[in-house]
Amino acid sequence: MRGLIRAVMTMVLAAGLWTATAPIANAAVEMLMVPSAAMGRDIPVAFSGGGPHMVVLLDAFDAAPDVSNWVTAGNAMNTLAGKGISVAAPAGGAWSMYTDWEQDGSRQWETFLANELPDWLAANKGLAPNGHGIVGAAQGGTGAMTLAAFHPDRYRFAGSLSGFLNPDDTYLNGAITAGLAQYGGVDTRNMWGLPQLGRWKWHDPDTHVALLVDNNTRLWVYSPSTLGCSDPAAMIGYCDQAQGSNRHFYQHYRSAGGHNAHFDFPDGPQHDWGSWSGQLGAMSGELVTTIK
Repeated sequence: MRGLIRAVMTMVLAAGLWTATAPIANAAVEMLMVPSAAMGRDIPVAFSGGGPHMVVLLDAFDAAPDVSNWVTAGNAMNTLAGKGISVAAPAGGAWSMYTDWEQDGSRQWETFLANELPDWLAANKGLAPNGHGIVGAAQGGTGAMTLAAFHPDRYRFAGSLSGFLNPDDTYLNGAITAGLAQYGGVDTRNMWGLPQLGRWKWHDPDTHVALLVDNNTRLWVYSPSTLGCSDPAAMIGYCDQAQGSNRHFYQHYRSAGGHNAHFDFPDGPQHDWGSWSGQLGAMSGELVTTIK
């Protein structure tokens, strides 16, 4: 079924019907092309209108080019339908960490997510300019937490599912560098330079725990204790490093006086869409209460 939905969306794109409203299972989803001056191209965004505030959904490392995996594998549009919030799921962010790459103009994701997307949706879909939520899996979890730390007016709720939450750590930056090269064929020296130059630390959610605490950002952090990867490409093969980083983040958050977060590190579940899709439903009540 998942493959069929993606195939249908690909045919819609090929036929030039991207701006039409298309059904995703039971929810009506508008397929938008949102211009990004920073990246010099239009970004495919699945959009479901439901209220003035939205949640932005960020994919795992192997993000699909045309339709977000949150729409297909994650069943997000149906999960959040009728809850009084809008949903925006950009596609095409594979192997990007949802950050602005220093040496790659085609990957300027922080600029798009922090400015271009919310401004465009405010102007064209009547959404509020600020006060939204952002949720991501794997690399999307890293991006969600960083964006919420740096842009608290835009995002007052951040959800990280199997995120890599202290990428400046020596072991984790090595894992991210190796994993992005192996699975995505990209060189992280084009992203934040070499780790010892300090920009990895600047983009590290754990480094900016105090910002999340001071802003009282509502957080939802989920990472199974499972060390192996049932979906290696989605997690660049380093589930063990991801789950360890979440525990480190938890300790730092608590020591910084943080008290506005849900943490869940269960035994048994996998770092994959079978878990992440369920977590979106589990957090939806808090998400709606926070941003609606």
